Amino acid sequence: MMLLKRLLSKIYRVGAVMFQPAKEDDIRLLRLTLGRHKLPTLPMDYVQFLNLTDGMLWNGMQFYGVHSHKRDNLGYTFPSLLEVNMDYLARKRRQNFLVLGEVDEDLIVYAPKEKTYQLVDKMDLQAELNLPRFFDVVYLFSEDLVKENIQEARE
Repeated sequence: MMLLKRLLSKIYRVGAVMFQPAKEDDIRLLRLTLGRHKLPTLPMDYVQFLNLTDGMLWNGMQFYGVHSHKRDNLGYTFPSLLEVNMDYLARKRRQNFLVLGEVDEDLIVYAPKEKTYQLVDKMDLQAELNLPRFFDVVYLFSEDLVKENIQEARE
């Protein structure tokens, strides 16, 4: 969790929108609700993310949290993880994965059968990339930021 916390801290310092951490009771309720709808459960490393921030928006990447968040200054509401997944169920487009976020034209999902995080094309829902940990997903899209910090430290 320390690696994820440090990475999120770096991302926050360069302008990411993050929310108050989710409460344990709310996370527990989300897990129960997902199960009632026969959706995959939250992986533990995503729960760790929710313990740090209840969602995140940065650089075209977004991860959903337990709660939706009103963005009054922008005129929209950032949806919750449950809302997004229920929408996929309603449109009968959901495969055997849990939608956690999105970036560009891809969904970021957790595939419980493979126990991997995947980038899935929004149109055909085909996996384009498999990663073993949630940290790896965040790192993939913030690699340049991390490299810049390493370079600055060396100078």
